[in-house]
Amino acid sequence: MNHPRSINEATPAGQRPLSRREFLEATVTVAASGGLLVACRSTPSPDAHPAAAADGAAPALIPRGAAPAPRETVAANGVFNVYLELTPDNEVFITNPQTEMGQGVHDALAKIIADELDADWARVTVRPPYFDEGFINPLTKRQRTANSESVTVYFELLRKLGATARAALIDAAAQRWNVPAEECSTRPSEVVHVATGRRLGYGELAAAAAALAAATPARSPRLKAPADWRLIGTATPRKDTPAKCDGSAVYGIDVRLPGMVYAALCRSPAVDAKLLDFDRAAVLGLPGVIDAFAIPDGVAVIADSTWRARRAAERVQARFDSSRSAGVEQKRIRERMQAALADDASALPARSFPPTPPPDRAGMEAALAGAAKRLEFEYEVPFLAHAALEPLCCTAYVHEGGCEIWAPSQNPDQAHSAAMQITGLPRERVRFNVTFVGGGFGRKWDNDFVIQAVQIAKAVPGRPVKLTWTREQDFEHDRYRPAHRVRTRVGLGADSSVAAIHSRIAGISMWKYQGRPAAPGFGDLFATGALIDPHYRFPHTYIDFAETDLPIPVGTWRSVSLSMNGFFSESAVDEIAVITGQDPYRFRRELLAHDPRAVAVLDLAAEKSGWGQPLPKGRGRGIAITFGFASICAQVVEVTVAKGKLKVHRIVCAFDCGTIVDPRNVEAQIQGGMVFGLSAALNGEVSFADGGAEQHNFDTGPLLRFQECPRFEVYAVSSTEKPSGAGELSVPPVAPALTAAIHAASGRRIRRLPVLKDGLGLG
Repeated sequence: MNHPRSINEATPAGQRPLSRREFLEATVTVAASGGLLVACRSTPSPDAHPAAAADGAAPALIPRGAAPAPRETVAANGVFNVYLELTPDNEVFITNPQTEMGQGVHDALAKIIADELDADWARVTVRPPYFDEGFINPLTKRQRTANSESVTVYFELLRKLGATARAALIDAAAQRWNVPAEECSTRPSEVVHVATGRRLGYGELAAAAAALAAATPARSPRLKAPADWRLIGTATPRKDTPAKCDGSAVYGIDVRLPGMVYAALCRSPAVDAKLLDFDRAAVLGLPGVIDAFAIPDGVAVIADSTWRARRAAERVQARFDSSRSAGVEQKRIRERMQAALADDASALPARSFPPTPPPDRAGMEAALAGAAKRLEFEYEVPFLAHAALEPLCCTAYVHEGGCEIWAPSQNPDQAHSAAMQITGLPRERVRFNVTFVGGGFGRKWDNDFVIQAVQIAKAVPGRPVKLTWTREQDFEHDRYRPAHRVRTRVGLGADSSVAAIHSRIAGISMWKYQGRPAAPGFGDLFATGALIDPHYRFPHTYIDFAETDLPIPVGTWRSVSLSMNGFFSESAVDEIAVITGQDPYRFRRELLAHDPRAVAVLDLAAEKSGWGQPLPKGRGRGIAITFGFASICAQVVEVTVAKGKLKVHRIVCAFDCGTIVDPRNVEAQIQGGMVFGLSAALNGEVSFADGGAEQHNFDTGPLLRFQECPRFEVYAVSSTEKPSGAGELSVPPVAPALTAAIHAASGRRIRRLPVLKDGLGLG
């Protein structure tokens, strides 16, 4: 088969080339004869509304049915609230309030409503979210997607919402039949009168039920017993999978609108720089360029395509003042962290929360001084980039009627507020649409890219503007996971029991960088969280933080403080076990004997990994357990170290996240976290020189390849506890279990990540 050199060359004369989306929408069929039949669809997807064409009308690219219903009104279709709409033809539309980043909330949250509603899952369509105060969770008071909290904080709310709608449907049917509501029951998407067998579909009752729900005083609905759940706890095919396979799913980078123009940025590669001036006239003469102007972060170039905007931005002659980045050099950063560890005067104690006792440095120092044996370890982790496959992008449209935004944001409520501030528009005239996200990991919590897009669109009124960062800008201007260095001092009793532990952590304060209110006299909560895991209940513990003030932008990274402190804490526990001659699994088990859930998870990981069974020379196992997001995760890593080469064979994971909405999705999330954690542990690093990052793309910031992945085994604990987080906690145990396995296999103790920087190769 001859392959064309380019799409344009393969296009017959007079026809336009296929777009990327149309190419992805091509249907490929292998015929019985062995031939290949390719049928291409060049018409718009039937699941998307065409953008408004009338002059002055605000265009929209919103999946069919996704336009929000009027708040607190009853539509003929049967709109119960911003979450739920039932149509006369028995279709159910559920709006997902959270950002879908691949973690499965698109289905999971809708399944919670649908189960209590007793809806036919096959008739349910899930709509993407947008900012609306009706979606703000009463617990967090936010509409955000972070902290592994989507199912956790929305579970009871959405159950009650579905149950309330179900009760209203039963009441509507009972009124129509003139029978007591107690005589009625539901089956998937229909109400049944048990005595007579009469039945009505939800669609026939939708408007009447919505009117009843609006008119009836709020009351606590009767929820299903877990034994009656049909969807919760059951694996179902994800509803977003077909669209993501055929190319019709709308990610931030896919948004297209009539009259759209495209923006690219010229920025300094330094982490902190201010634009002085640029040659605008030279830029305007480049092919396709419409305009170029300064914004607070650099120069915005507007063109008739992303490619032309990007090429022009690369050729901008601009001068930047990068003097504030002068001290951002790798050697100096490490020296400053080391100096901070030694500076008792600058260290602030960790803020304590009940039931943790208040910090007692004097008691800790006395216990250390009186210990029969003292140990000291130093550990270090590097800066890390988020490296999401979808680079930062946002489309904004500022016009006479208001402002509309499409973005892959984890933080839509604050993005909406930022757009209001930039445009000066009232809340109701700013619409923020959340697209699918091609990887977030905490980076798309920050809204710098949304702010830039709105600033640019305000300067180009009346035309939608899509801003797309380059991959290099994504690496160079990330909100990095901070680098930290830790010194842990341990005092042991005569019986080898732990008498005292002191851990000091040094690095940039993410808490301070994000402008969060500080507790006077205490250190960064992000830096110190679980640095000595409180589940172990060691006596005389003390944690403090020594800040190194640098202009490097930092932010949340998948599993936040646990991404580094899981390594620090569990590495120290493992070293204590080995030095005192105790089995690392048994040592942890004794320390956690007061916590049956933790012991069960630890035992499951040990059992499934074959812990204690003999291994050939050069092969070893390591174990670690971490706690967070109200979940528990234990992992065993098995490796071989031979002739300076490391081979990771398998990672066995036991996980307790309470009640599970979809087992298959939870398993996928746990596996994804393990891949993420292993990739970072082996290769992950961002280093700095000349004021900027030395890694600019995936060639210098490599991710784990398929052929490098070991076997991942996930064993989820069956639990009736409340749902807890599943998307992040499988990241932190990987690194300490890996380095423990390397030590077991080779006697070599690695205390600085990434592992492959310590002289090992990957076998």
